[in-house]
Amino acid sequence: MAKKTVKLNTVTAGKETGKTFAYVFLAVLSVSFAVICFNNKFLQDDAYISFRFIDNFVNGNGLVFNIGERVEGYTNLLWVLILSALKFFKINIESFSQDLSVLFGIIIIFITYRLSDIYRISDDTAAGKKGKTSETSGSSEYLNLIPPVMLVFTASFIFWSVSGMETTMFITFSLAGVYYYIKGKDSEEMNYRFPLFILLATLTRPEGMYFFGLIIIHKVFFAFREKGSGAFKSLFAKKELLSYLIYIVPLIFYFAIRYSYYGYLFPNTFYAKTGFSEAYLNAGIDYFTKFLTSYLLYGVILLAPLYLFKKKENHFILSLYYLLIFSFIVYSISIGGDVLKQNRFFLPVLPLIYILFAKLLTEIYFTVSRKNSKSIALGAVTIIALAVCIYYYSSQKEKLDSDIQSENGLVDKMKSTGNWFKVKQQSLGRPMTLAATTIGAVSYFAGPNVNVIDLLGLTDKEIAHNPKIIPEISAGEIGWKERNYNADYVMSRDPDYIYFSTGVKPSAYGERALYTNGEFIKYYYPYYFTDKSNNSTDVVYKRKSEDEVLNYNYDFPGNPNYKNTYVNMFNQAMNSSRDKSRTQAALDEFRQSIDTGPAGFGLPYQYMGDIYMQMGNKDQAKKSYEKAVEVDDFNVIAHYQLYQLYSQAGDSLKAAESIQKIQKYDPEVLR
Repeated sequence: MAKKTVKLNTVTAGKETGKTFAYVFLAVLSVSFAVICFNNKFLQDDAYISFRFIDNFVNGNGLVFNIGERVEGYTNLLWVLILSALKFFKINIESFSQDLSVLFGIIIIFITYRLSDIYRISDDTAAGKKGKTSETSGSSEYLNLIPPVMLVFTASFIFWSVSGMETTMFITFSLAGVYYYIKGKDSEEMNYRFPLFILLATLTRPEGMYFFGLIIIHKVFFAFREKGSGAFKSLFAKKELLSYLIYIVPLIFYFAIRYSYYGYLFPNTFYAKTGFSEAYLNAGIDYFTKFLTSYLLYGVILLAPLYLFKKKENHFILSLYYLLIFSFIVYSISIGGDVLKQNRFFLPVLPLIYILFAKLLTEIYFTVSRKNSKSIALGAVTIIALAVCIYYYSSQKEKLDSDIQSENGLVDKMKSTGNWFKVKQQSLGRPMTLAATTIGAVSYFAGPNVNVIDLLGLTDKEIAHNPKIIPEISAGEIGWKERNYNADYVMSRDPDYIYFSTGVKPSAYGERALYTNGEFIKYYYPYYFTDKSNNSTDVVYKRKSEDEVLNYNYDFPGNPNYKNTYVNMFNQAMNSSRDKSRTQAALDEFRQSIDTGPAGFGLPYQYMGDIYMQMGNKDQAKKSYEKAVEVDDFNVIAHYQLYQLYSQAGDSLKAAESIQKIQKYDPEVLR
């Protein structure tokens, strides 16, 4: 008896030592993780959408994107409210949002460990032998650290943990809800923590409702499996009903308030983004395939732990984890994946995938240790885990750096352009209207007096709920997930400027659709300006005045061979023109866009002139530029090239005429 007591005390001491080591290790790991994050610091452009809502809210204009327009163009209410409180106290939310997202990333590291620790794999063979105790401490504590370590080596987790967005806060609350659901499985007391954390997750992102629904499905299934006909009594016991109400009642109030304020039950982004079609399905499959190859070793890490189902005691947690994992995979595929980088939609279940993989390694450890020493078994498992971590980081590091550099470059550009719009609005002395496809930083820095029409409909109620689809434009795979647009509505707003995501080239569906609208062709022209602070040039489409279109001589389309698809050919030609090996193809494609385009469309002639200039054929280039300004006298690039050609030819009169046109239509291009 004394020996048994000593042995139990030894096991208990071993557990305590293991726990102490684990938390010290997690603390060190968290510091390392924070350093990694801040060495890869950036702000996601979409974060500035929330910041604009926050600015308007704190300044008393309501929780709106544009003053006077009640549209819920965000999906992160709790995040917005927290940052609003900080903004109210004059705290810089740009930098603090990054600190906060890193802090929640650190909390995820600890919660992942706790979730791994609550799911115990024991050495049943050792436990079955006389005088042996099931080994669930020591080495098991060490193996529970594998999932947090894998997260720190995951580029996507690093990326979103410093993005300034709500992603890590949502994951934190979701995983906490899962943890307390598991922990309260056999408790006689009311489990209030599970619904409370899932409620917080739901207020952070709508996907929290999926977590609640899936957990309830899991709860019902196991209630019937374990209690049969007695399941109803168990599921509808007083403590269970109170637990459900902790989530449901506040959620009902939340939906009621949302409906009364915005007029719809779901965020506007839901109506703008979601859809079910072959195009969405193909995009979703592609999205999942990239995740599969990046972090699941082509499915091995996801499917191999299914082996653990051989033990009945694993079924509760295993079935819960796989239900959540596979449901999120199906959901992400069905809605077409995400428009943003780095596997954001899969991150909420990635810790669960890593935990399952770590439990498989634990099973391997016990199997090997029965035939070899524990040191050999532990070494083998450590090598496997370390190899996977190194593979993750090394294979994704370059993409992580590229994505961060790209996002930083985008935000810098949008900040500069937003400030330019702000100056333009102030010079107008009235509120200005801007239509754009990338609306984050540009709208935030443009200021509240610049009303921004989101061409993708994320923050625009009309486009999201009443899209006007043009079949020829929407056919095929363009690569944009947002497929709703309404060019006629955008033109009815008479925007002062229109800002495309890729300069002059119409790329998004909403941008291409504008090219099929006669008012756009008649009233808008590319306007170039230079930001001297970073020596960069940008371009927007500027609206002509009514006086400036008095001499416009074209009806729309004014071409008997007109086809809406001309804009796709124009886009293709612009892409081809960047490849020197496709010069002739680009010329042919520009000619096709002219043959099937509207009569007042002169841009292809300018780009053909650019190609001829690169080829050294100045005579043909001059003819193309002259045709470009004949069709549209506002083509400042064609005028500038003609100025150069006329000057070289000694024709000072025509050169002077060209430079005067540039100074009239776009004086900023010469600065």
